[in-house]
Amino acid sequence: MKFRWFAVCAAILFLSLPATAQDNDAKTFIENIYKQYLGKNTPSIDFSSRAGLEVYFTPSLAELIYNDAKEAEKQQEAPLLDGDPFVDAQDWEITEPVVTVQTGDGKGATATAAFKNFGEAVTVRYILVMTPKGWRIDNVIWKEGDLRGLYQPPK
Repeated sequence: MKFRWFAVCAAILFLSLPATAQDNDAKTFIENIYKQYLGKNTPSIDFSSRAGLEVYFTPSLAELIYNDAKEAEKQQEAPLLDGDPFVDAQDWEITEPVVTVQTGDGKGATATAAFKNFGEAVTVRYILVMTPKGWRIDNVIWKEGDLRGLYQPPK
């Protein structure tokens, strides 16, 4: 009886995890991110913990984002990533998201999310990597720059 109760609890916990953490389909991984942004006054995804970042980003990119945020906090300054990388803005009212994916060799893929933010067309591209935990974002590319580029020293 104890085992059955444990199995039921484990199944409920697994099913309640964000779909992005358990899904092996690259398109669904990105679509599930945008589902969280639909509607008015939706909250941002929590980028405050390293573990939370690793739900979406590769460990190396999560480390860059996390270390920058901690250093900025220590210096009482804004971090280099001062907006939401998924919407390329600080404010949003996302509608009509459409995700397309071009898979590569099974270990990597490129995804494009096209949507409207306050009625204006926006496109965000993703470089995805298959990790032991599923698809993770290794870079985000916006109209003017990319996420990894924020952390590169000036040339």
